[in-house]
Amino acid sequence: MKRFVDTIRYAWIDHKLQREVKKKFYQDEPFAKLDKALLTAYIFKNPYIISKNYLKKHGQADVHTYGETPLITYEKIAKECDLNARDTFLELGSGRGRGVLFLSHFYHCFAVGIERIPQFVKLSRHIAKKHEVSNAQFLCGDMLSVNIPDSSVIYLYGTCLEDAEISRLISRFKSLSNRPKIVTISYPLTDYDEGVFQIEKTFTVSFPWGETEAYLQTIKENI
Repeated sequence: MKRFVDTIRYAWIDHKLQREVKKKFYQDEPFAKLDKALLTAYIFKNPYIISKNYLKKHGQADVHTYGETPLITYEKIAKECDLNARDTFLELGSGRGRGVLFLSHFYHCFAVGIERIPQFVKLSRHIAKKHEVSNAQFLCGDMLSVNIPDSSVIYLYGTCLEDAEISRLISRFKSLSNRPKIVTISYPLTDYDEGVFQIEKTFTVSFPWGETEAYLQTIKENI
């Protein structure tokens, strides 16, 4: 019963957020067409159900881990990171790819999404190709094992990751030679390895489930 109530509540919040998106971003006609095309592609394909079915098929214990970052939160992250056309933005777990398309359009960066659910990647690629978005790329694979492209900014929502999974990601981050900015939600990587990371700033962001802190951190120079 609680999950049903939460679903209704989040759906109402999503509706309100979409009204804000239309008001703030749809004055840009090319983006309005791009975003509407993406949302239309999911009218009869609920992303939460797609994720649930995929996770159930692959034997995951928790099949209710799917979540999306609102566009206003992507905007906040981009501003806090000083994202620009010289950057490569990497999202670990890009879902439908809405954030990647948003950032590639408004900030002219090269944006890459890594997503393990093939149906999401297939539709993201289709929308990007149809609307001639040349500075967005979608890779299908598990963020814990797929090659991490060279990036200047990495975004990890990751609120449902297990501690062991976060530790595996940290090991991968430590091996990166270009020392990117890494943005995490609700927890800093210093909670797991204070000797490797340093927090550059903390800022408040919004999600359908409420407000929380985002942490922008970098890898220390002596690592």
